[in-house]
Amino acid sequence: MLDSSNVSQLLKYALPLLITVWTLKYLFSHEATYTVTDVTRKFKDQKELFISDFLEHEIDGNIDGTGIAELCASKRWTPGLILTCDPAPGGIGMVKNAHLNCIRFAIEMGAELVVPKIVRRDDKNIVNIIPTTGGGPPRGEPFDYMFDFGHLNQTLSRFCPQMKVYQSMDDLYDVPEVFTARPITLGGMQVMTVNSTVIEDMSLLPQQIKSYLDMSSPPEARRYPIRFNLEVTNWAFPTAFDKPSVARNFGRLVRINGNARRIAATGLYNLQKRFSLDLDPRTGIKNGKFVGVHLRTEADVDGLFPDFETQAAYLLDYIASSKARVVFMATGAKEEHIAAFVMRAKTLNATVVLKRDILSEKDREVYDKFTWDQRALVDYEVILRAGRMAGPSESSFAWNLALRRNCAFGASEGGQDLSSNFTVQWQDAYSAIFGISEKGFVFKSTIWP
Repeated sequence: MLDSSNVSQLLKYALPLLITVWTLKYLFSHEATYTVTDVTRKFKDQKELFISDFLEHEIDGNIDGTGIAELCASKRWTPGLILTCDPAPGGIGMVKNAHLNCIRFAIEMGAELVVPKIVRRDDKNIVNIIPTTGGGPPRGEPFDYMFDFGHLNQTLSRFCPQMKVYQSMDDLYDVPEVFTARPITLGGMQVMTVNSTVIEDMSLLPQQIKSYLDMSSPPEARRYPIRFNLEVTNWAFPTAFDKPSVARNFGRLVRINGNARRIAATGLYNLQKRFSLDLDPRTGIKNGKFVGVHLRTEADVDGLFPDFETQAAYLLDYIASSKARVVFMATGAKEEHIAAFVMRAKTLNATVVLKRDILSEKDREVYDKFTWDQRALVDYEVILRAGRMAGPSESSFAWNLALRRNCAFGASEGGQDLSSNFTVQWQDAYSAIFGISEKGFVFKSTIWP
């Protein structure tokens, strides 16, 4: 029989052991509402934690490359057959899709790929999207000017290992056979199009490519390596032709570069702190948190987009029908129009902020070094995470956002009630595209979100 001193000794060691076992069982049980990781997160710098979560978690989750892998495996690949594409001018929507069209065309050819460059518009005159270069072809900035080459290269290596990728022609400096390229165009291949740009019958394209290559370089005399250069094709491939798993994920090959994504992450963190929005980059979006709008009236789109009054009317109507009273506006508008829009939103008890409004002084120093088009990358990353967003049908930027958000969140068409005074070309629970532009059909059909 144990005496009292032995019992005391036993309890001295057994009780802490029982408490430890019970605690661990609770923390790691399926019913536990938090994990050890959740506990330790509370002791980390919340801003850096938010930024890290943002950079590590895209709104779509991990890319599903099975469809891309199947597509690449179905093609016949020719070592030494190299495709380059003309540098793409314009904003993020145009440039992103041009690069994706180039990659998709290389897959169809079974060719090695030199990643296209990007034409930098005139810093002093944004209307001039293709600055003159003394009669020569436009000089381009590297892919990383807007996007993330490392991500592109790693993803293609994983899901399309048949394709050899070069970052630029500099990688082929010691291959004189490819210094000169044979031109290739959709028109030259006699490809029929809808709305002047969209390939009418994709099933014919492989044979059209082969016939063109054979005409340009007869097989019996062809020597490898050999290079072909494709003109810029922004809106050529109908995304519905490929399997849904390709259409949903192909656009994610081209990701915004890390500098712009980090600036967007810090801005979104500051936005949530300022307005107590409780945003979490690891999870989906919350409809009632904030609205993203795209107002486009800068000089480079004069006559191509509706006037300010028209755009403002439908954007303000969209804000009014939303429960959110915080509005993030993507800038591509004249200063006087921005000021007028901010004042009108106040009458709806809505606060409009721009990216500069949510950046710290240190972040602004980095942001101020961005070019006009690079600053739009920040807008893109922030609005991806808005509860709701709206923009004009003439904008490939707005269409890319709406279609990607639809892929990510699976929202069926529907959503909030909108005024019958406006034509709506796209609407789901998270996004709306307003206007009567004929480009809407082309964008909807060909944008890789």
